[in-house]
Amino acid sequence: MASEDDSPKGAQTLMRGLDILDETLLGPTKMSVVASKLGLSKTTAHRLAHALRSRGYLSITAEGIALGPKLLQLGAVANQQVDYVRVARPYLELLSETTGFCAFVGKREGDWSRHLDRATGRQKLRVATAPGDQRPIAETGLGKALLFDDGEESLRKLYRMSAAASSDPVDEDAWLAGMRTHVARGIVLHDSPIGDGVRSIAAPVRDANGNICVAISIASAAHYLNEAVVAEVAGHVADIADRVSKALGYSPAPKP
Repeated sequence: MASEDDSPKGAQTLMRGLDILDETLLGPTKMSVVASKLGLSKTTAHRLAHALRSRGYLSITAEGIALGPKLLQLGAVANQQVDYVRVARPYLELLSETTGFCAFVGKREGDWSRHLDRATGRQKLRVATAPGDQRPIAETGLGKALLFDDGEESLRKLYRMSAAASSDPVDEDAWLAGMRTHVARGIVLHDSPIGDGVRSIAAPVRDANGNICVAISIASAAHYLNEAVVAEVAGHVADIADRVSKALGYSPAPKP
C-alpha cells in the first residue's frame, strides 16, 4: 500500500504525463519544447514520454512526440458512445416517462453487454443497474436484444458462458427456443436468472447499415412489471427502439 507521501507524488507524476499529452493535441511537438514549456528536466520529460509510449498513448515521429494509437482508439470509442447516448437520451426519457420504469441503453462488448445510460422512472423502488455496469451478454434482457442477429453456434457459446456462472441454469435448448421467440416477436421479455426478482423488456436498435448497435430496455421488480403491465408497455419499448434506429439513419427494407 502506498504511503501518504507517495500519493501526492503519484498524482503529480500523473498530472505531468497528462500535461505532456495536452501538448501534443495540436500535432507533433519536439520533446525539448515540451520539457521547457512544462518546466521539466529533459530526463523527467523523456522518462514520462517513454512510459506513455510503452502504453500506446504517445508515438515518436520525425517531427517529435505525437498522440499514440491507444488515444486514437479511445477517441473513436468515446465518440461512438457519446453519439449513441446523445441520440438515445431524449427517447429514454420519453420511455421512462411513458411507462414509469427505469429505461436503459446499452451496447455489446464482445461476450458482454455494457449499460451506457439510464433514465430513472417514477417508481420509488429502482433497479440498481447503473451506467458502466457490465454483464455476460446472455444474462440480461438488454444483452439478449443485442444478440438478435447471432447464429446458433454463437448463441450456444454465449449461453454456456453465462450458464457456467449460474447456480440454476435453464436448459440450453429451452434457452435457444426462447431466443427464437424473442427474435420473432421483435422484443425480449426477460426474467433475471440471478434471483434478484428483476424483469425487463428490451429491443434492439439498428444503425444506418442495418446492424444492431445498441439496445433499449426497461426494467423493474417482477411484481410491478407483471403480465398485464407487460402487455401494456411492451409496445412502447419496441416503438422507442424503432424511433432511435430511425434517428441513427436506419431505414428498414420494404416488405415484399
